[in-house]
Amino acid sequence: MKLFIAKHSPLFLLAALCILLAVASEDFRRFGNLKSVAGRTSEIGVISAGELLVILTGGIDLSVGSVAALGGVVSCQCIKVLQQWQLTYLEGTFAEALLGVESGWLPVIAGTLIGALVGLGCGLMNGLIITKGRVPPFIVTLGTMMWARGLALICSGGNQIFGMPPAFPWLGGTKQIYVTSLETGESNQLSAWWVPVLLMLLITLGLSLMLNFARLGRAIYATGGSLQAARLSGLSVDRVRITVYGLSGLLAGFAGVILASRTSVAAPTGAEMYELEAVAACVIGGASLMGGEGGAFAALAGALIMVVLRNYCNLENINVYWQQVFVGGLIVILVFYDNYRKRKAGLLKDA
Repeated sequence: MKLFIAKHSPLFLLAALCILLAVASEDFRRFGNLKSVAGRTSEIGVISAGELLVILTGGIDLSVGSVAALGGVVSCQCIKVLQQWQLTYLEGTFAEALLGVESGWLPVIAGTLIGALVGLGCGLMNGLIITKGRVPPFIVTLGTMMWARGLALICSGGNQIFGMPPAFPWLGGTKQIYVTSLETGESNQLSAWWVPVLLMLLITLGLSLMLNFARLGRAIYATGGSLQAARLSGLSVDRVRITVYGLSGLLAGFAGVILASRTSVAAPTGAEMYELEAVAACVIGGASLMGGEGGAFAALAGALIMVVLRNYCNLENINVYWQQVFVGGLIVILVFYDNYRKRKAGLLKDA
């Protein structure tokens, strides 16, 4: 039982924290607030899932925040261009009704794919330079963090991009749905808050299954456990590392589209500091920065712990400067406690 609790301690810490805050604050346990917490976790949760894959191999990706901003900006630019093309050339045709030109579903789907592919390209480039150029991941991803943010500013002209089609807010969960009751005939306004949450959970579930049951997952853990031993075992270590950096960039680009969809505005300065929050979420979730240890749902639990703490601080009107001190100090305490439990259970050994 001690071994089980130590291995899944981030989930138990999250549950204990939520119970404690629900008892301390009536506003925290309101359903509307819990929906807000879940929705705000979606972007950082998706980014943390990709960051976890990199950390499991013993690397680090500092570019995910900038890549998310670049993916969101490029996605929204493409959506506006495609929407304008539809309105210009398909107006009054049969294709207008078939493709739903006014709602903009086709441009949104295409733009989302393009934003994710932009992130994939950034991630693959990181992986190739790290593996083939033998450059430390910290340096490569730090450089990518800078030029990706610069490209986001260039592509947007330093301005926010708005004027998205009606279908765009669906992805971020802010689309308003009007439901009419058959009995009373009254219309109620509901939000699609569950859409990004469901996407986040599906991505986390998929990565968890891959890490535990797929050959790639075993190779990722082996690479992080000992790079030399994995290479001598016949694993294509370079291919594994390129793959995880590509997946990290792909998920970062997709998270940037979700972030832009939540506000219906793509900001080139968006997702700032998300790279540090993603690393912190993974570490709180029990991932070792030395590689070879961690889990997808544990990283999600780490992201939720940070969002829950910030949400409680906002509910209690705690000054934003003190919030940073409080959340940062509590993160250190939680990680220290988690490492202490793992040492007692024999899951963590001192170097």
